[in-house]
Amino acid sequence: MDSNSATRRPLLQDIADEANGEDHEELHKLSSRVIRRTTVLLQSRARHEDGPDEDEGARAGSTTVEAICNLVIATAGGVGMVTLPGTFSVVGYLEGFFLLVISGVCAAVSLIFLNMACRIKNENEGYASYGGLVAHTLGSLGSYTLEGLTLLYCFGQVLAYVSAVGGQLTFLSGWLGVPRNQSAAASTGCAAALMFFLSLLPEESGMRFAGALGTFCVMVIVGTVVLGDGVSALHQGPCSLASSPAVPRAFNLTASTMLKSFPIFLFSMNASVIYVPVRKEHRAGGAGPRQSRTLIGCSLVLSGLLYLACSATSYYAYCSEIPENVVDVWPIEWIPGAIARSALSMELLVAGGGIYVPLARASLQHLIRGPQANAPASPLARACMSFAFVSLGAAGSLLLRGALTLPLAVTSALCVTAQMLVLPGLILRKAHRKPWCRALGTAFALAGFM
Repeated sequence: MDSNSATRRPLLQDIADEANGEDHEELHKLSSRVIRRTTVLLQSRARHEDGPDEDEGARAGSTTVEAICNLVIATAGGVGMVTLPGTFSVVGYLEGFFLLVISGVCAAVSLIFLNMACRIKNENEGYASYGGLVAHTLGSLGSYTLEGLTLLYCFGQVLAYVSAVGGQLTFLSGWLGVPRNQSAAASTGCAAALMFFLSLLPEESGMRFAGALGTFCVMVIVGTVVLGDGVSALHQGPCSLASSPAVPRAFNLTASTMLKSFPIFLFSMNASVIYVPVRKEHRAGGAGPRQSRTLIGCSLVLSGLLYLACSATSYYAYCSEIPENVVDVWPIEWIPGAIARSALSMELLVAGGGIYVPLARASLQHLIRGPQANAPASPLARACMSFAFVSLGAAGSLLLRGALTLPLAVTSALCVTAQMLVLPGLILRKAHRKPWCRALGTAFALAGFM
């Protein structure tokens, strides 16, 4: 046997060996780096001086408060904050509250399962990424499945973000006197072009900036809803800001409507992928099992309260007249509303170009070159992939006529349920030896399939 044939091994066999414990943290390195840089925003430097980290310099750790803030920012700092109020108005205020609670419970169980699996497989500090945990536990099939789901999820986000920003530009054009049918395509193209150019910025600085800016913009939107609409409606009564007489509705009582709306609630509360790197930094800061449970409970409760404050206040003020994007309810002449619209557009452009397009590029590289790929793409390849993703998002936006909820609901039904329910259940089933834990993980995964 010659030396070439002796060293030649099938790609899947290499991945399988790594997934069984050899250098599992080297898998999914490109996509994991994107996720970490956009979620771990707060950390205390140089908690441990046992060696440099190639991405961040000296190793760092997060306190419990910092970890909670990181997880809340990543969970509640996206487009879900402006789409959930519209979904809330469709199902009714009590049904919406129950769906939000159920989604929070599902998210909590998912994070508990991931926490258990991390402790079993690597007790010291745990995994640096969700991808590393999936690869080590579920092998090559899990690795490729995760990257495929991530790619589809990013496409849905880019499509929704281009639609949302294009909608704001179309609204502005209409206010300036340009007919909607003449400005919709141009507005979508302008939004896509801005996102494309932002996606070409240096990744590390762009990702950090996107996470910080997203936090500020979400707080502007929530503040406008609560302090603007909420205070006015509190003095005038429920549904007082609606354009026509309306009364609050507790339930929709339609199973099909509930099933169509539930994925948006799951999407809003999903924290599975971002939890693992946040937990890693939390453990590096000296946290133990009790602090990990505190992290899960406090972060999900705070995220749920933020969503509830925005959705319940909007519903109290407008009842069933909330559009699928809550900022569209405000006239552009109202200064706080105009500021909130601008904040939303800026957040979505930066998040799309600084987070989801780079994450889609990384996932595509892992699908083509394998989960063990760790070399960044060339500038030309980055530009070509970015152009393809943003162009497809713009084409999808035009095809769906600027719909925002539909792409989020579809990708949530496929991707979020897999990330939040199916994969954590399968991970626990594979990692744990106790029969009742394995049965619980199997039931949770089956619930995700259903």
